[in-house]
Amino acid sequence: MILSVAAYGQEAATIDTEAPRLLESIHLHLNKTTFFKGERLWFKAYIKNQNQGLPSATTTNLHVGLFSNDGKVLMHKMFMADNGISHGDLAIDSTFVEDSYYLMAWTNYMKNFEVATPFLQKIKIIGITKQSTINTNNDVSILIYPEGQHIVADAYNSVGLMIFNENLHPIKTDGIQLMTGDGEQIQSNIQTNQLGQGRFGFFADPTKSYLLKFQDANGLWNTKKLEIELEQGTGISVDNTAKDVVVLSPKRSKSVLDSSDTEKFSMAIYNYINGNFILRYELDKDNNPISVDRNQIPNGINTAVILDETMRPVSQRMFFNKPRWGKDVHSIEVSYCLNQSQDSLQIDLILPNGSPTADISMSVLPSESNAYFPNNSIASSFLVQPFLRQQFIDGRYFFEGKERSRDYQMDTRLLMEGTEKFNQYVKSGHNQSNRYEFEKNIAFKGKILDADLKNEKQVSLMSQTLGAINLFDLSKDKNFKGDLPLFEGDSILVSVLNEKGKLRKPKAELYFDDYHVDTFEYSKWLVNLSQIEPEALVLEIDEDLNLAERTISLDEVVVSEKMKDNTKFQITALAEGRIIDKETVNRYRSFQNYVHILGFLTRLKPEEGGIGVYIIDPPGLRAVPVFVEGMMASPVELMNMPLSSIKSMIYSKSRQGPFISLSLRYDYDELFDRVRFTSLSVLGGFSRTQSYFSPNYPDYTSFLYKRYGAIWWESQIEVNSKIPYSITVPLNEQKEVRVIIEGMSSNGLLFYTEQICRLLESNYSEN
Repeated sequence: MILSVAAYGQEAATIDTEAPRLLESIHLHLNKTTFFKGERLWFKAYIKNQNQGLPSATTTNLHVGLFSNDGKVLMHKMFMADNGISHGDLAIDSTFVEDSYYLMAWTNYMKNFEVATPFLQKIKIIGITKQSTINTNNDVSILIYPEGQHIVADAYNSVGLMIFNENLHPIKTDGIQLMTGDGEQIQSNIQTNQLGQGRFGFFADPTKSYLLKFQDANGLWNTKKLEIELEQGTGISVDNTAKDVVVLSPKRSKSVLDSSDTEKFSMAIYNYINGNFILRYELDKDNNPISVDRNQIPNGINTAVILDETMRPVSQRMFFNKPRWGKDVHSIEVSYCLNQSQDSLQIDLILPNGSPTADISMSVLPSESNAYFPNNSIASSFLVQPFLRQQFIDGRYFFEGKERSRDYQMDTRLLMEGTEKFNQYVKSGHNQSNRYEFEKNIAFKGKILDADLKNEKQVSLMSQTLGAINLFDLSKDKNFKGDLPLFEGDSILVSVLNEKGKLRKPKAELYFDDYHVDTFEYSKWLVNLSQIEPEALVLEIDEDLNLAERTISLDEVVVSEKMKDNTKFQITALAEGRIIDKETVNRYRSFQNYVHILGFLTRLKPEEGGIGVYIIDPPGLRAVPVFVEGMMASPVELMNMPLSSIKSMIYSKSRQGPFISLSLRYDYDELFDRVRFTSLSVLGGFSRTQSYFSPNYPDYTSFLYKRYGAIWWESQIEVNSKIPYSITVPLNEQKEVRVIIEGMSSNGLLFYTEQICRLLESNYSEN
């Protein structure tokens, strides 16, 4: 058995009490964390402004990357975020040759801050031929984490511990004993949870030695001396178990209490969001505990600190102040029933009464799935993880189950936190870099080579995806710059505008920043991932069938072709896109016929000789403006427009601002005067978000599909507390399915629900 004591470095630096500029935090809800080659990783991103506690209204550019174990970038894409929400997908293809990779999400501005915490998640690839070595020596390691970083002599001390085997899998046990060197039992039945974490307490007698006794997997007892020097000094202890108060207690050795030293100490609570001390108390030598009303302490993560006269931290202890009223994370009510054909499940989602509308995502997996082991839930990602040095093993664990047990387990984990992150926060004002800009959309610079500056003062730019015209001023050297929400594969139509408002086709140049050219050392973020992870799963296979014969090998060509057939893509939460392919043109010959299947209405406008487009907006109809390459289309034009003239369509049926924007094919110049525009390609831009499609799994009844396959993914769901949101998902021959839902409301409330839907408990729907 190996026993180690966590060593904490305490830098002799005074506190900078000026509030730092806190960062946004990111959480990605994934459809799963284990994949076959040929599948796609689907995600929804939630971005929260920690200062305001609200979805981020400023960030538009979300970077998502996949990294190898040695920190090399395998894939890096940028996705458009809108009011703290983004979503996308990444292909798991033949370039994945290792059995695991690291998924990371960040913003460019985060890279300026030492305290930044990107989203991190290890993903595993099934079917890699390389076999990992499994150690079977039953060696056990125990890490010791004293509360306040020190075990103080002549005082009662709480100590956190983590126990794991040589394969770095946590061990759950209740059989650890604390003994003195002369055989006296101090504490028996010290327990660890499924994450291998636990705690014990004892009065530290400086005249005695201490050891831990533990029974290994073979039933043999091992003992190891507690190799830690008892401190002759001052430390801090926190009791976070009471409902209404948090109790802070200084712990001092006898030598300190007997000393005539007049050095003064204070005890304070530091809040990470405020970046400052919210309470501070002068200490005397009586060692009296201080009870602090929870209402005086901000909700969430705080750190209790003992400071010397120079404001230097001597001992510190992180704790979570739970709200006295309300919840950290809220549930979504899930009901379900079979459809009439009994091959699909109708799932109805609704929020608790009085809850504001929430934007949520949902993953549906076979109930026996072992493909989903996230490091964090949306609650732990936002409420705790940004303030920890190392990633959670399983952050969900601390926000589920019985509340009292959950709170105690969380407090144990925070007791074990070191000083590194705290030191970074209190000194963050000195460690901020301004090297990395705050990105907004896709920045560009350009030049009109033949501009007549006497008459031409502005440049018109129009993205074919979004369709809107944007004007930018020309400088004296014929240059212009700006930013637009541009997507990969976009074309930009460039024109110059004279004083009379007339457009002409110019000779133009356009340049974009290449976000792939990046010298930032992402490996420094990757080291924060915990190497301890849940026990590896053993595949139980039939004796007459080896693993290779049962491995699912998805045909990447088939998957790619299916992806190409997917003509839908999401722009924002309210705007959707369609690519008009040959099959669509053959089915719907005209613009008028096609918009009907999208849910729009058309009505004749006899006085204008054409048609108008509308949506239902009780008690009547609301007109929908239709733009062709950014310009308003006339009723006549819409009535006579063949669908074959349209390349793509962006539309929104939102009652607040419905619209349809059309991009035309290049071989239909008669519908638009292209002699006034220069078309330039966008070399980089936001990755297009696709609608979910399921891979072609060969067998829904196979062991590997039930363990590692996926049923459904939905990233664009808006739910409220009044009307249930209904969605139908295929069952794929499963009798039970596992539903994982995460989300966030516009006022920052967090939602998480995980539920098994059993068909035997289900009613049948007539729909």
